[in-house]
Amino acid sequence: MCYLHDFDHLRLLPAYRQTLERELDLWHRAYLPAGRTVLDLGAGCGETAQFYLSHGSELVLAVESDEKALECLRENFKDNKHVIILPYHVDKIKVDIEGAEKDMVLETHFPFKWKKDRLSSWPRSVSLWRLEEHWGSIPRRAVRKILKR
Repeated sequence: MCYLHDFDHLRLLPAYRQTLERELDLWHRAYLPAGRTVLDLGAGCGETAQFYLSHGSELVLAVESDEKALECLRENFKDNKHVIILPYHVDKIKVDIEGAEKDMVLETHFPFKWKKDRLSSWPRSVSLWRLEEHWGSIPRRAVRKILKR
């Protein structure tokens, strides 16, 4: 278990600090167990990389595209051989890691539904799922559009 003071040495942008303070307890329930190698898409300033290192991960591949967050990420882990920073924007995610999908965590900031693709030529042991944005029924989507104005 790690605590907020374990992150004091990190330079975090205010929004990332607030998220850490608000969600650290949730992370302990949702993001563990940590694997030896973690792919952290949307690594922010490195708060989740630090979280995984604190829980036994040996290597974190930290992918981040936001320039301000990247600046903090680089500063926070400049001499740390256990964090590899990949400064890229990811447009599509495909996961097929021969079993590493087990205990995979997907955090999303929009309502979603899973859609199962049925590919007749694939073996029955293979499942292909797509995450789709799903705001609900047509009336619910209409109300949401009105409220966004």
